[in-house]
Amino acid sequence: LHYAAIMKQQLCTRLVGAGWVIGFTLSSYHLVLLSKLTFCGPNKIQHFFYDNSPLFKLSCSDTSLLWKADSILISFVVLGSLCLILVSYMCIFHCILHMPAASGRKKAFATCSSHLTALAIVYGSCIVLYARPSEDVSLETNTIVALLNTV
Repeated sequence: LHYAAIMKQQLCTRLVGAGWVIGFTLSSYHLVLLSKLTFCGPNKIQHFFYDNSPLFKLSCSDTSLLWKADSILISFVVLGSLCLILVSYMCIFHCILHMPAASGRKKAFATCSSHLTALAIVYGSCIVLYARPSEDVSLETNTIVALLNTV
């Protein structure tokens, strides 16, 4: 609600820069681990976009470190951003509940409910796909959940 007062050009630049640096650093670590994999046997992934699980299953190397690193990294990113969103929604709900007009509260809750539904679908599928060790999950299940997440 205080976006214009808080978000100045310098803060925006720092936030964007931090996002790029953190993303590049974490991706680089992951790529180094991926580059050490060896592959044998079939080279076709039964998936419609790049995902780690099918790639790990094709590898002849020991992928236990990659599974663990992937789960920890994704859990941190997905669950961390989910917590930030939930805290911000608690603040929004607090403000909505203190609105004097009932019609304003109804309109605000209608807007928030559609956004929360979209968040539930996206974060629910991300948690199912990435925030758990998925060594024993079938590729078919992964494909169906990934399709829901993509759509």
